[in-house]
Amino acid sequence: MPKQNINIILLCAGKSSRMGLNVPKVILKINGKSILSRTLETIQKVNPNKIIIVVGYKKEMVINEAMKLGYKNLHFVTQNNQNGTGNAVKIASKKISTNSTSIVLNGDTPFISDEIINNSLKTFIRNSADLLLATSSLDDPTDYGRIIRQKNKIIKIIEEKNCSKEEKKINEVNCGLYIFKSKNLITKIKTLKKNIKKEYYLTDMVEIYSNDRKKIVSYNVIDKERFLNINNTEELYKAHEIDRKYFYYECLKKDITLTDPSTIHISPSVKLSKNIKVGSNVIIEGQSSIESNVEIVGNVYIKDSVIKSNSIIKPFVNIINSKIGTNSQIGPFTNLRPSTVLKSNTKIGNFVEIKKSTIGDNSKVPHLSYIGDTEMGSNVNVGAGSITCNYDGFEKHKTVIKDNVFLGSDTKLVAPIIIGKESTTGAGTVLSKDLPDGSLGITRVKEKHLPNWKRKPKKK
Repeated sequence: MPKQNINIILLCAGKSSRMGLNVPKVILKINGKSILSRTLETIQKVNPNKIIIVVGYKKEMVINEAMKLGYKNLHFVTQNNQNGTGNAVKIASKKISTNSTSIVLNGDTPFISDEIINNSLKTFIRNSADLLLATSSLDDPTDYGRIIRQKNKIIKIIEEKNCSKEEKKINEVNCGLYIFKSKNLITKIKTLKKNIKKEYYLTDMVEIYSNDRKKIVSYNVIDKERFLNINNTEELYKAHEIDRKYFYYECLKKDITLTDPSTIHISPSVKLSKNIKVGSNVIIEGQSSIESNVEIVGNVYIKDSVIKSNSIIKPFVNIINSKIGTNSQIGPFTNLRPSTVLKSNTKIGNFVEIKKSTIGDNSKVPHLSYIGDTEMGSNVNVGAGSITCNYDGFEKHKTVIKDNVFLGSDTKLVAPIIIGKESTTGAGTVLSKDLPDGSLGITRVKEKHLPNWKRKPKKK
């Protein structure tokens, strides 16, 4: 399809009054991402020249939410009085280009896909139409506007509350996506009149076009959930379930295995590569990235972190604002606090906490250790129970452990301190001074055995 001059009008002036909430409907979140963000990210894929967002109730909240995305083609118009979708489009029409194609879309349709919009545009252009409507056939069309046809030609839309008994039996409904030739829209929207409720309905434009013998066509949407409108808390809950379903389908395309999808929450902002396995009770949030061939076994929380390829995250692991290198093993029972960087082939085992530290290639902290404010080289082995003593009660101090160091079990390194390369510490050692390269550091008192020694008996 050749490049089109596309203007999109997004209707976002309404509030969530039927939900009893005091916020604009479009800023409500589905699995951590707002309805407005979802819709804007989708329609940007159509490459529109302009997106004109109609705001109204608490407009600053809507504008701020939209501006977070950093798009340059956003324009805002205000509908001060909430007197219908037709009035909203009339206000927005002052911003559209006369030589463009205008798409009008409800702002609360978070699951609209770019495929549907592009196919609708192709249908509109192929048929040289004046107006296109996206429609769908529902088993239960309750609450939707009905498409009225005469000799298979669309002549009008009747809202549910205005339908006769026979008209309510019609199951072809309006999805809320319209495509107009902008020049015609700018002219015709001015002829729109108030209905009996003293509101301007955009749906009445269909009858105006029909009476003027304009060509009206439709695009049939098979997946009805793509146009779910969210008008109450029940539909908001349903939206969460639908979002998880679509996410699951996308995972299947990438060979991502979700062991128990109902217990897994992965935010829309998370980037997932192919061939990933995710166990049950896993939460991944924020600006996280999971690369290919990673296995997350289960009971794991990850936020704002990068997990490089071929790594395994075992159960009961917490990872926040950290980077995990390729071919690494983490857990079980590991806590990686912010600013932790693990290079390739690292092993961080059970009951280990690491904070603001870099762990070099092929290094291991297998169990029962705390590593904080540390720069660790490659091929280091940290024995069980070893810790860096980085806090003196007033300030944090840095520990440097160079390449090929072996720390014996229960080593305490009192920072600031440097452990030279290829050095070793004996089990139970406490060091507070730098250890030169290739040295053995050991601090032990002479061992004593006292024969015939007995504990004092307990008082009865």
